[in-house]
Amino acid sequence: SAQPRLNAVTLQIPRGVTAIVGLSGAGKTSLLNVLAGFEPGFSGDLKMNVSADATHRLPLFWVPQNGGLWPHLSAEQHLEVSSNTAEFARKISVKLRRCSKKTDEFLESFDLQHRRHALPAELSQGERSRLGMALALVTRAAVLLLDEPLSHVDPVRKPTYWNIVRRIVAAENLSMIFTSHEPEAVLRHAEHVICLHDGSVVFEGPVRTLYDHPPEACLGAFLGPLNWFHAEEASVLLAGHAVGANVSVRPERLEIQYAAASGIELISTPFSGVYSESIVRHIASGITKSVLHRVPEIMIPLGQHVAFRESPQSGAIA
Repeated sequence: SAQPRLNAVTLQIPRGVTAIVGLSGAGKTSLLNVLAGFEPGFSGDLKMNVSADATHRLPLFWVPQNGGLWPHLSAEQHLEVSSNTAEFARKISVKLRRCSKKTDEFLESFDLQHRRHALPAELSQGERSRLGMALALVTRAAVLLLDEPLSHVDPVRKPTYWNIVRRIVAAENLSMIFTSHEPEAVLRHAEHVICLHDGSVVFEGPVRTLYDHPPEACLGAFLGPLNWFHAEEASVLLAGHAVGANVSVRPERLEIQYAAASGIELISTPFSGVYSESIVRHIASGITKSVLHRVPEIMIPLGQHVAFRESPQSGAIA
């Protein structure tokens, strides 16, 4: 391809939990594949400060988007084999013995106990996704590489499984690098975030930094809803901000209130669920903007004049 999937990527990924985010086709899977050693044909250097420890822990375990499951093994057999993977790597001729307690615990944790004898082809996408996650965790590998983990799991049970992942990762002192399109998973479970665009790294740093102080609207949006006020908009819609500065404010840090003399008219309030959305117009300038904010205690009638107030330390100036 004339367009490289990864272009001049220079990274130092710390220990802990790192999320890789970006639009589809940005290079997330390609980066994970390079880290896993699955795509050796790249130019450059890859240095990994990871090694197996005295307990025969694998240095790395990779779960691709399709789960990386073996078609001839049942769900139970996947966990039995993987819990002994490091020992297999040390001594290929070792006789496989079932660790029934560990296998049963993981099957139960991911609600797969009733599917223990099923082959991958007999599992639903959600079941395969859960098995892939259990497969990674049972290895206790020092670094887990996960491509969109739990992506096919129903949203009702997904938080429960993520909490299991977080508990095991912390208890076993594992590092985890995962790709995701889900802001909530990144915010709740990652400490570090890498943003990719067209194969290049456009942001690298703490999750909290990107959430509170995104350098651009498109980057901040990877971590959920965001109000991005261009300098001209901020000067008339947000009081107290310096002229010429762009401003970002998360919805939970912004509230709407009556303000008879504001010159900002409320013209529409589409339903948004967790947050309210208000479409307002600054009468003098004609600037019209959709703004996400906290749900007001009392709904403001259309046509009233309003103002927006930020919580302390809420905005980020770009």
